[in-house]
Amino acid sequence: MPVNRPKYLFLVCPDPELIKGEVRRRLEASGQQGWETRTFWGDDDEPLPAAFWTDLTIKSLFPQPKALLVRRAHSLRAEHWDKLDAGVKGLSDEIFPVFCLEGEWKGKKPPVPATLSRRGLFKKAKENGWIWESRGLDPQSLGGFVRQWAGDNGLTFEPGADKALVMALPPDAVAARLELDKLALAAGEDRVVRRAHADLVARTGEMAFFDLMDALGQPGAEAAVWRRILDDHAKSAKDQMLFNLIGFLAGQARMFWQIVHGEQVKGNPYVIRKKTPLAKRLGAGGVARMIDLALDAELSIKTGARKYDEVLDILTAELIDLFRPRRTGRP
Repeated sequence: MPVNRPKYLFLVCPDPELIKGEVRRRLEASGQQGWETRTFWGDDDEPLPAAFWTDLTIKSLFPQPKALLVRRAHSLRAEHWDKLDAGVKGLSDEIFPVFCLEGEWKGKKPPVPATLSRRGLFKKAKENGWIWESRGLDPQSLGGFVRQWAGDNGLTFEPGADKALVMALPPDAVAARLELDKLALAAGEDRVVRRAHADLVARTGEMAFFDLMDALGQPGAEAAVWRRILDDHAKSAKDQMLFNLIGFLAGQARMFWQIVHGEQVKGNPYVIRKKTPLAKRLGAGGVARMIDLALDAELSIKTGARKYDEVLDILTAELIDLFRPRRTGRP
């Protein structure tokens, strides 16, 4: 089967969700099937381990297409690019390196590190069009994002509905995708997105830490939650919230456990009344799950099993799933 893709690819974009979407589209259009995607991190202590170089340079007896995704590749040092410069010259058709430059844009100039721009592999990518660039979502690019989503999901727009969505959606792909998934259900069997559906988009903005905990269990607040998480990713280590979230979660679990078992709860009476419905809905099993999630998150960070951003994302997704009210059928 003929290969319909670049030899390797640079994705220059600060939005991880847009990067994931572009990788998926490239692999689907490649003319190859059965892709295995392996992800490496440019800001790891060992960003390109031996397994990466083995996949890149050694041909397998049982070839399978492999996409070698290097996230945050803008953090790689000059010696890494020197080695990659030589490593990409003898690539087989089964290996597809994808380098993600995820630095923030400043003005119109793409954030390509000087240590990379002078290397031959980047110059060749530029000559051959093996570079995809996006500043992320903004009022200008949201329209294309919304239309592509509609096309992928077999949806059409009532006149003016697409523009109404562009005005309502948050300018990041994760939060916007969550809202659009909700609207796909609202479109119903006729698969038409109407202007009135824009009112279903949750309002977003900076969310205080304690508000975040309350929003986890509110249907329709997912976009606001993820926006707060994405904001946290961009903060310096001393201002990030994961350990505070873990500690607060453990404290909430203790309170919920007392409520579930009818024990006396010390604290603000208003807060206790507000938390009681959620505690009773979770029950003993749900509260135990809260404790497990807090402990797993702390262990993953302290042992280095996962990166900070990954732990926070997984914890948030699990909490949203745990706190979300379950639909029940009519008797």
